[in-house]
Parts: sequence; C-alpha cells; structure tokens
Amino acid sequence: MSQPRPATTILLLRPADTPSGMEVFMLQRHRRSGFLPNAWVFPGGRVDASDRLRGHARVRGGEHSVARMGLSPDEATGYLIAGVRETFEESGIWLGTGELPWDQRAPLNAGEVQLGDLLDAHDSVIDLDRVQLWSWWITPRAEPKRYDTRFLLARADAEGRHDDTETVDSRWVCPRWAVDHASLDVFPTAPPTWWSLMELLDYADVDAVFAAADTRPHRPIEPVMNFAEDGLQLLLPGHPDHPEPAFPGLPHEVRFEEQRWVAVRDGQRLVAPAF
Repeated sequence: MSQPRPATTILLLRPADTPSGMEVFMLQRHRRSGFLPNAWVFPGGRVDASDRLRGHARVRGGEHSVARMGLSPDEATGYLIAGVRETFEESGIWLGTGELPWDQRAPLNAGEVQLGDLLDAHDSVIDLDRVQLWSWWITPRAEPKRYDTRFLLARADAEGRHDDTETVDSRWVCPRWAVDHASLDVFPTAPPTWWSLMELLDYADVDAVFAAADTRPHRPIEPVMNFAEDGLQLLLPGHPDHPEPAFPGLPHEVRFEEQRWVAVRDGQRLVAPAF
C-alpha cells in the first residue's frame, strides 16, 4: 500500500446566469496522463517542497484555513500555496495581487523557476484569504497512486486556459450541466470531482457556497474500493462496511453503472436536485 501524497485542488467559482447560478472552472487531462487520463478535473496537483513559503513577505493571509486543517502551520500553508501555484500553472488564473506572466507557467511547472522568486521579480503577492477549505478526500488504499487532497474554494472571473501539456481543454462549466453530462463518453470525472459538482447544486449562488464552507466538518473521506458482481463500488463513511461513521451530507456509496457514477444513501439512489 502506497502512502498518499499531499495534494490540493481548487474549485474556482464565478456568478453566472445558469441553472446553478454559478460556473466552475474545469480542465480536461491528457489521455496519456498517468493519473485520471481524459478526465475533467479542477485545477490542482501535488504539494511541493517549494510551496513551504510560510513567513515569506509576499504570502499573506490564510490563518483561518490553516487553523482548521489540524496540521502544523508550515504544512497547512503548503497545501494552500500549492493550490494557488497549481491553479496558475494549469489555468493561468492568479489568486493574488499583481500579475505573473503566462510565459512563466511552464518553467514554474518544470521547477526551472521557484514561486517565491517569481513573486519577488514581478512584485506580486499571494492572498491566501482568497481560498477557503471545502472538503478532504484520500485516494482508496487499493490504488497504486494515492493522494491526500484538500479541496478548496476560490472566487475568480478570469477566462483562464489549459496548458496544452498536462491538460488539453478547459472551460467554465455550469455545475448542473456537468452533473447531467457526467458520463464516461461525454464529460468523464473522478468520484470526488463528480460529488463536489453534486454538492454545488445545493446552493443558489457563489455567496451561498462560501457561507456554507465553514459549517462543514473538515475530516478525511477515504473510500473503500469494492469490486462487486455488478461493477465498481466506492464505500464511504456511514456504509456498514466502511470503518468511519457517517459524514453529514455524504452518500454512503458511489457506484459506477452504465458509464456513469451513481450515489446511494441508506440503500436509496440520490438524484441531483431539480430546479
């Protein structure tokens, strides 16, 4: 069993005249990616040693989220900064003051330049108060590549664009549309991504999502993978065969049926809220 690597992903939200009252920015991974090939994902990636920039003069805020994470301040700040860095590398969207040039995305991703040096060179500041904790997922133990991933929220309205290396397409998506089209052949997503989109349907707009963030318990969700006769099952907290107690609002099971994910709670399928 491999140890999960620290990682961060960010749900970038903006108000929009859509059935969900908002849009979320998503990227499609390359079909040859070593992790989640061809899937639509939120910007994010692994936490690097260079993300440990706590105390840097050009990193500000984040105390509230750091306090909620239950880690050392250095570790917690690393998760938040990784989300900001990965968002810039993968989408070009900058969560801070000042600007970083898009031509630095690839060198930053390749480790040819360091984020702290870029901040100094371009008089930019990371504002960690722009990100907020949302959820926490850990890859099942049966998977060869495992990640300990904090899901964050951030407001953004820039267009952004995929990097044409790790990701091949990008768009602002209505969560309602993404859920309705989340089949393997139209808009494939991994279970935590799919469920995060489902969660957004419970809120009328971006403000309501952010208002709810602090009311959510911040504890890990680690699915138990089960291969049943009728297909793949991911057992979640609250399922009789999962060791953890029920998690408020979470289904007890996610199944893969007819090329799409299906959520189940107390034996009943959960249907996306209608508008």
